[in-house]
Amino acid sequence: MPAKIVEDLLREGNGYSPLQKLLRHAANQRSWTDQLRAAVDIQLRHQIEVSDIKGSRLIINCRSAGVATKMRFMAPDLIPTLRSLSAFSRIEELVLKVTSNNDESQTL
Repeated sequence: MPAKIVEDLLREGNGYSPLQKLLRHAANQRSWTDQLRAAVDIQLRHQIEVSDIKGSRLIINCRSAGVATKMRFMAPDLIPTLRSLSAFSRIEELVLKVTSNNDESQTL
């Protein structure tokens, strides 16, 4: 879907339809993922993506258990770095999920 159409859908009406909420969340996920990837080592950048932010928890999908382990060890240094960004200012915890090829996930 072209970006202009998405922007038009997001601007329509005073309330937010389920489609508008879904599109807004997808746009937020892309933005959050880009910001997170900029803060990690180049080897990990395309192995992670942000699923959601819930309160003080940043939920991250990792492509393997090894990547999740590396992220867990990086967390004490990564969280303060992320907190300096406005999108992640309230983050206190990383929730790492391993996503497999068949879309099942496992929380670490």
